[in-house]
Amino acid sequence: MFLDVFWNRLPFVARLLAIASFALLVAAAAMLFVSAREEASGARADLEVELAQELEALPAALAELAVTGDFASLQQALDRYALRPRVASVRFIDVSGKALQSADKPLPAVAPGWFFREFGFGDVAGQATIKVGGRGYGAIAIALTAQGIANRAWLRLLDHLAILLLAIVLDFLGIWLALRAGLAPLKRLEEGADAIAGGALDTRLAIEGSPELRHLIASFNRMAAASRAAQEQLRQANADLTRFAEVSAHHLMEPTRRFTSYTQRLRTRLAALPEPSKDAEVCESLGYLERDAARLRGLVRDIQLYLAAGEPRAEVRAEDVNAALAEVRQRLAPRMTATGAVLAAEPLPAAVLDRPRLMDLFELLLDNALSHGRPVDPAVPPQIRVSGERDGTLSRYRVGDNGPGIPEKYRERIFEIFERLSGGEGGTGIGLSIARRIVESRGGKIWIENLPQGGAVVAFELPDGE
Repeated sequence: MFLDVFWNRLPFVARLLAIASFALLVAAAAMLFVSAREEASGARADLEVELAQELEALPAALAELAVTGDFASLQQALDRYALRPRVASVRFIDVSGKALQSADKPLPAVAPGWFFREFGFGDVAGQATIKVGGRGYGAIAIALTAQGIANRAWLRLLDHLAILLLAIVLDFLGIWLALRAGLAPLKRLEEGADAIAGGALDTRLAIEGSPELRHLIASFNRMAAASRAAQEQLRQANADLTRFAEVSAHHLMEPTRRFTSYTQRLRTRLAALPEPSKDAEVCESLGYLERDAARLRGLVRDIQLYLAAGEPRAEVRAEDVNAALAEVRQRLAPRMTATGAVLAAEPLPAAVLDRPRLMDLFELLLDNALSHGRPVDPAVPPQIRVSGERDGTLSRYRVGDNGPGIPEKYRERIFEIFERLSGGEGGTGIGLSIARRIVESRGGKIWIENLPQGGAVVAFELPDGE
């Protein structure tokens, strides 16, 4: 599990280098150890051949001394023979049982014991009888050591391993340099993708690298160009649509004014008629017309506000929310007096927003609380509470009421345009949509909360930066 996590976190270059180095090390080590084992097998065969030759030559050389019984000269001959490179020991055993032996100082064991054992670097020994005229005068026992051969094989193996490690390091360095140069376009491709994601659709990359990377970069440039063209077309289409909506709303406003004006003139003419001539149904119809004309004017006005909500109408800077709220409070004073509403506001932090939209935002939220946050009990006056706080680089605000609250399943839906929970008089169903458009145009967010004691809170937050 740990190895899986570690491996998945390694970059591509590190994985490639690790795999290549491991493969080279295993393959070369296997080759060297097989070579050492073959060398050990050959050395043992050579020792056995050499032992056979010595067992054939040495008895003949010592025969005269053995026949005469000159043990002093025989010992000297054995001592000289023991000085030979691979001779570990030599021993003469007379027919009477007397033995002479000579051995050279053992060679130091440079190779570790496991190497000596595992690869078969074993000593060889044997003996032969000294005979003259068919009569035996004793026996010669010879032991040849493989320690010197093993030491040389071990040192040779270490030299080869050192060369192997040097080759791996050079290979590692070469692959790393080649990949670093070859994958550099991928790094620039990543930076280009980040720039595109950040909105810099004019980003283009130089065609470089291997043929595969050149094709990939060319495809990236084509994608960026297509995205830029699509964005421009979308921007133009949005601009045309917004312009059409603004012009339509402007032209719709004039008929609504005339509609209201003519209904008022008709009501005035109707009021001048004698009482018996007045038609109650006509008077009631005029009332409906006047209310619908007023609602239509409010709807067109809110559509205009919605269209303008996404763009600043003045400099975006840190604005005094307390001063803006006081001005909005004065605008709504007649309506608050008529409904008996009570507004309580805590000291509020500054908000980074242009002042016209800041005023619209709080006016919309207070109007929403007055229209839809009325208590269930008509005897209880509407109570609106405005609070705010700082949270790191965010300014957070809450506008709460003591109304019936909003069920959780509707808390997102009511931010959609023309959506209303109740179908009562007043309101166009656009107010919260405008508020959301203002907040989100600044990179903020807006949501609904219900209070434990009843009522709803419209909360929103605005960041300090752009």
